[in-house]
Amino acid sequence: MIKIAIITSKVLKLTFLTTGGKSFVISVPQPRENLTLSEAQTVMETVIAKNIFNSPSGELAAIRDIRVIDMTTNDLYDPPVA
Repeated sequence: MIKIAIITSKVLKLTFLTTGGKSFVISVPQPRENLTLSEAQTVMETVIAKNIFNSPSGELAAIRDIRVIDMTTNDLYDPPVA
């Protein structure tokens, strides 16, 4: 019997601009359904102000992008379990 599994998931992508002019992305799996733009911006501003992360291209300097990405995976085949 063929069993097809459809898996849905979401990821929040917080993209920062570094002092070196590059992008730095923080991915958050399964963000809250009612997450607002204001909340995401506040978190990103806090991360920048507290200098929590450092990247190879320098400190995080500005907000570049905020996205919630919906993904659907159709798992057509799983190998047999031995």
